[in-house]
Amino acid sequence: MQHAQVLFQPQISTHSGMITGFSAVPTCHTSMNTDMAAPLNASEIAEDETPFSHFSNLTHALHRAKTLQRASHFPIIITCSLSTEQVDDAQLAAKLEWELDRLDVKTATLRLALPQHLCQHTPSHPLISTCRDLRTLGCGIALNGFGSGPHCVEIIQKCGVDLAIIDPSLTNDVDKHPNRRRILSAVVAMAHDLGVETLACDIRTAGEHSLLSQLGCDHVQGDGIAPPMQIHEATTWMHTHSQKLTRLPSVVGGIR
Repeated sequence: MQHAQVLFQPQISTHSGMITGFSAVPTCHTSMNTDMAAPLNASEIAEDETPFSHFSNLTHALHRAKTLQRASHFPIIITCSLSTEQVDDAQLAAKLEWELDRLDVKTATLRLALPQHLCQHTPSHPLISTCRDLRTLGCGIALNGFGSGPHCVEIIQKCGVDLAIIDPSLTNDVDKHPNRRRILSAVVAMAHDLGVETLACDIRTAGEHSLLSQLGCDHVQGDGIAPPMQIHEATTWMHTHSQKLTRLPSVVGGIR
């Protein structure tokens, strides 16, 4: 038997080194795999009682997010990527409001990331309407794949995006390719000109991390920083990382 699971991968600021949030990474495992955390039981999720049940990965992420919030001494934003099915659901905001209330999760701690393929198309009126409803609810909105399609700027402007998640094709080995570095610099500058923060995912090396910091990218995430973790591992990692920061001399401006 397989169960939906959600792992959490930390995001850190390139300016201060502080943890700025976690991305919820959906996965699954078999019940025979004892190395993985046990799935949420029926009393925790009660999927048969919620109109949000066909969004089980997001339900798991929201439920687990409460543990991170309780364990943190500073605000933590959880970023969850939306599927095409979820984005196309005109009742997404209403269902999400119901679920947030049921799970007692604060709306402001949730950021929803639009699928990357939307960068290839002019944003539709239903998409714009859904994003407006999500913003009214109090959720943040991110765009996956920023820099990968001709309509990224239009989506940010019309959908109220507040975080541009840069396409990994622009950041992988960027410290080794001058042309890619110039393109990435322009992409980061464009996002900042639009008034949104930037997040680089799939960061694997110290060289990539260092160069992204120099180019002004606001947040980084990837296995080079920390892999996706189960909730108890993420909580431990968060405390360990925060303790390391407190031991740094005050003259140090950031983590490199």
